[in-house]
Amino acid sequence: MMGMLRVLIAVLLIPMPSYAQMRGKTVAVVPSLGFGAGSVMTSAPSLINASLPSLPSPLAALGALAPAPSVMPRAAAAPVAAAPAVSAAPAALGALNSAVAAAPEKPAAPAAAAVPAESQKAESSALFDGAMKILIAGSEAVPFIKTGGLADVVDAVSRGLASRGHDVTIVLPKYRDLKTAGVELAPAGRVLVPIDGRVETANLLVGMRDGVRVVLLEHPEFYERSGGPYAAKHAALGLSAYDAAGIDDADERFGFYARAALEAMRVLDIKPDIIHAHDWHAALIPAFLKSAAYKNDPFFADTKTALTIHNIAFQGAFALATAVKLGFDEAHLAHFGGSNYLKSGIAHADAVTTVSPTYAREIIENPLFGMGLEETLRARGEVHGILNGIDPALYDPATDPLLARNYGVDDAAEGKAANKAVLQEKLGLDAAPGAPLFVVASRLAHQKGIDMIFDSARDIVRLGGQLAIMGTGDAQTEALRAALVLAFPGKVASHPFDENAVRLLFAAADFLLMPSRFEPCGLSQLIAQRYGALPLVTSTGGLADTVVDLRDDPVHGNGLVIRAIASISLSRAVADAISGYHHPQAFPLARRAAMTKDSSWELSLDVYEALFRRLVRAERPESR
Repeated sequence: MMGMLRVLIAVLLIPMPSYAQMRGKTVAVVPSLGFGAGSVMTSAPSLINASLPSLPSPLAALGALAPAPSVMPRAAAAPVAAAPAVSAAPAALGALNSAVAAAPEKPAAPAAAAVPAESQKAESSALFDGAMKILIAGSEAVPFIKTGGLADVVDAVSRGLASRGHDVTIVLPKYRDLKTAGVELAPAGRVLVPIDGRVETANLLVGMRDGVRVVLLEHPEFYERSGGPYAAKHAALGLSAYDAAGIDDADERFGFYARAALEAMRVLDIKPDIIHAHDWHAALIPAFLKSAAYKNDPFFADTKTALTIHNIAFQGAFALATAVKLGFDEAHLAHFGGSNYLKSGIAHADAVTTVSPTYAREIIENPLFGMGLEETLRARGEVHGILNGIDPALYDPATDPLLARNYGVDDAAEGKAANKAVLQEKLGLDAAPGAPLFVVASRLAHQKGIDMIFDSARDIVRLGGQLAIMGTGDAQTEALRAALVLAFPGKVASHPFDENAVRLLFAAADFLLMPSRFEPCGLSQLIAQRYGALPLVTSTGGLADTVVDLRDDPVHGNGLVIRAIASISLSRAVADAISGYHHPQAFPLARRAAMTKDSSWELSLDVYEALFRRLVRAERPESR
C-alpha cells in the first residue's frame, strides 16, 4: 500500500497537461458515477459554453470510474495542448484596484427567477387569497431522514408554507433510521394499495411539527431496512435500490409510496388543493391522478399537482412490466422501452418546477442536461426555475454554537481568523493566519469536479494557500486524497463529511471550491457566502444564479466564476482569488457582499405560493 501511495505522490508532483473538448456552444457527456447514498447517476452533463476535461492521467482517473447505464450516449473528448503553469498575476490586483475605485454605488440585483416573484405574488392575491390544503410528498425531510439537499427543501417549503397560514401535510415512509424525537405520533388508520395482483398495507402514524402535519407510512418490509432510505432489498448483492432495478423492489417501494400518500389523504379526510411532489420517488402521484383509477374520483376532483425536479439524472427507470404491476397501462409510464417515473410525472403534472432558473433552461435546451427528458419538458411549454434557499437563523455565524468564535459582518475578519486557527490545529494544517484557506465540502465525485480540485492543489500550495477537503468518495478517490495530504503536509488536510464540523469549515474558510460539471442548485455556496467564504464556481445551474464574479462587479461580487471546466481554468481562478485576498479593499468588500446577500427562502416561497394559487384558481368554477 505504501508503495502505491509513493507512486501516487510522485504523480501528484509532476505537472500534467490539461485536456478539453469544445463543441460549439455545447459539450460532450462525461462518464457517470455513483451519486449519493445508495444511488447511481446516469450520464452527467457539463457546462454550456465551456470545455469538458477528459482525464487520462492517474490523478484524473477519478473521472473514469465504472459508469452506470446512461440515458444518453456519451461522446469522447479530444486532447488539446498542455496548459502553462499558473502564477498569481499582478494584473489581477491592478484590475481590482481600478474597478473598486471606479465602481458606482448601486443596489445589488436579486438573483434571477423563472418568473418575477413580486408580480406573481400580487397577481395571486387577486386571484385567490384563502388558505390552501397542501400535501408535500418527498422521500426524505429534515430532521427525520436526510441523504442530501432534497431533505432540506422538503422541510423548508413545508414549514414556510405552514407559517403563511396554509394547511400543510408531509408524507414520509417510516424508515428504520427515521428520527422522530420531539414528535408525538398516533395511529390513524391504514391504507391498502394493490401491486402486482396482491394488496400491500401500511399503517398510518400522524403527528405535528412546527405547524406541519407529519404522516408516516409504516410498511416494515418496504422501509425498515438497514442502509438508509434507498437500501436495496437484497443487501447481500451489494447493490442499491438504484442499480438493482431489474432484480430488486425499488419500483414497488416508491410506486407504493406514491399511491399510499394519496390514500392517506382519503383516510385522514384531507382533500388537498395542491400536491407538491419531489423527484422521481413521488413523481407517480400526478400520473396516478390522471390514470383510470383516479381521474374520475370525486375526492381528488379539485386537486392540482406540481412536480419539482431536484436532479434530472435520477429518473426512476425500470422495466416496462413495472407499469402493469402498479395498475397503469404500459403507455402511461413508457419511455425508451421501459417505465420511467420522472417522465410520467413531468407529462402528467399540472406544473413542473426545478431548483434554479438556469437549470430549468439547461434541461430544456440542451440534451446533455435533459438526459433524455428534454422533449417531454419542451412539450409542456413551461418549466419554472425556483431557487432553493437556506435558513438564515440556522446558518448564522453570529449565533452558531458550533463555531470557535461567533462573528458578524462588522467583525468578520477577527471572527474568521479565530475559527481558522482552530480548524488549522484540528486538521493538522500549519498555523498560518495569513494563508488563504480554500475548502471543499461535498461528495468527492466527478460531477463535483474533484479531479480538477486535486489537479489545482499544487497551485494553491505554490501560491501560498492551504486546502482542506471535507467529504467522502469511493476507494480510489480516497486513496488519491490521502496521497495529496502526504504530498503536501501542513498545506493540505482532509476530513470525512460531517454536518456539524462543516460549519466550522465554512467559518474558517476564505474560499469554497465548487467546480461542478452540473449543479441543479447547490446549497454549499449559499452557506459559504453566509459565513463569509467566497465560492469559486462554474457557471452552471444554481451556481450561475447565486454567485456574482467580483472581477466583473467588484462592489456586489460575492465569489468568482471559473471560465471553463478544466483544471487550468480553476487554477487561474485560484490565482485571481489569492490576488484578491491580499487586496486591502476588494476582499473585505466581497466578503461583506457575500454575508449580506439574501439567500433565505422568502422570495422562493412567494413564487411557490403564487404558482399554487394560480393552479387552484384555474380549478375553481368562478374562474372558468
